[in-house]
Amino acid sequence: MLNLCSKTGRFHFLIIALIFLGTLLPLQVAQANPDRCVVCGVALVDRVYIFTDRVTEEKKQLCPDCVNLTKSCFRCGIPVKKDYTEIADGRVLCDRDAKDAVLDDKEAREIITEVENALERLFTRFTSFPSTNVQTAVVDRVNLQALLALPGGNDYSCPNVLGYTQWATNNGRVIHKISLMSGLPRGEIKAVCAHELSHAWVHDNVSIERRRALAGDAHEGFCELVAYLLMDSQGDETEKRVILKNLYTRGHIHLFIDAERRFGFNEVVDWMKYGEDTFLHGDDIGRIRNLKPNAARKPTTFAAARSAVGGAAGKPLVTSVPSGPSKIVLKGISWTRNRPLCVINDQTFETNEQGRIPLGSTNVLIRCVAIRQDGVTIKMVNSGEEKMLALDDR
Repeated sequence: MLNLCSKTGRFHFLIIALIFLGTLLPLQVAQANPDRCVVCGVALVDRVYIFTDRVTEEKKQLCPDCVNLTKSCFRCGIPVKKDYTEIADGRVLCDRDAKDAVLDDKEAREIITEVENALERLFTRFTSFPSTNVQTAVVDRVNLQALLALPGGNDYSCPNVLGYTQWATNNGRVIHKISLMSGLPRGEIKAVCAHELSHAWVHDNVSIERRRALAGDAHEGFCELVAYLLMDSQGDETEKRVILKNLYTRGHIHLFIDAERRFGFNEVVDWMKYGEDTFLHGDDIGRIRNLKPNAARKPTTFAAARSAVGGAAGKPLVTSVPSGPSKIVLKGISWTRNRPLCVINDQTFETNEQGRIPLGSTNVLIRCVAIRQDGVTIKMVNSGEEKMLALDDR
C-alpha cells in the first residue's frame, strides 16, 4: 500500500512538473526569440513603433533609434540604416526594393519596347498605339518635376508624378515625348509607360475639341484602364491593386473597368472619341453608348464603323440602318488570362454571354461558348448549332 502510494505520488509530481514546464517553455522561447526591429534587428523591449510598409501593406516594428533615422525608402516608406541604394536625385531604396527597381537606362528602354509590343498584341484588333512618333526617356525625380512645372501649350497635362507626356510638331509631324521616373519597380514602370502611351493615343485619335471637352478624370481614367488591362494580361496583381487605389481619377478608373467589362473595349474607344458626355456616369454606365449622331467617325476599331449605335433606352441614335453583314464574322479578340473578350459582327462578348448580332436584314441570337487566343466557339441559340470562328475567316 505504501509502495503504491509512493508510486502514485511520484506520478502526480511528474504530471505537475510537465504542466509547469508546459507553461514555462513558451515564455523561454519568447525570451529567446523576442520581437526585433525590422531595420537594425535589435530586440524590442520597452517601446515599439509601428510602420506600414507601403509596398506590402504589412505592419512593421521599429525601435526608438531607427524611428529617428533621416532617410527612408521612397517605395516602402520604412527608414533605412544600411545596405540601401541612393539615387542621384536624393531618393533612397531599401535593399529589398532596390532589387526590383529599374535603375539602368538600357533596362528601362527594353521595358518600354516590351510595353509597346504588349499593347500592340493586346489591342491590335481594336486600335493601335503610337510607336514610330514616340520618344521616351528615363529621368530622375528632379528632372521630372521640372518638366511638370514647365508652362506649355498642351490642351491637357497629365498630373501623374511618375511620368509625363509632351507633344511637339516637327515639320508637320507630331512627336510625343514621354518621360518616366527612374527607380520604379519593373511592374510599375510598365504600368506608367502604358498610361503615358495612352495619352499619346488620345492626342492622335481624339479631336482637339473632344480632348478639351473631356473631364480630366476621364482622361486619366482611360489611361489607367489601358494600364490595368495590360497588368491583368500579365497577371500582375500587385500593380492592379496599385492602380485601383490611385485617387487622382476620383473613381473613374472603376467606372472605366465596369464599362469595359460590360460593353467591351471598342465601346470605350468610341466613347472617348465621340461620346456625348464629358465624363462617365456611375449611376448609368450605359450612357457610354450615347455617341454624337453626326460625328464624322473614322473607323479605328475594325474594318468599318458601326452603322447604328444604341442609346440609353436601347433605341438607335441613327434612323437609317443598312443591312448587316451577310455572315457571322469574328472581328477581334482581346485576350486576358482572367477575362477574354471577343467582337463578333461589331458586338462584344465574353464567355457564356448571350446577345443579338446583325445578320443580313435581321438579328440572330447567339451565345459565346468559349474564347481562345486563335478563335471562338459560338452557339446559335434558336437551333442549338455550334460554330467555330477564326480570325483568318474574315
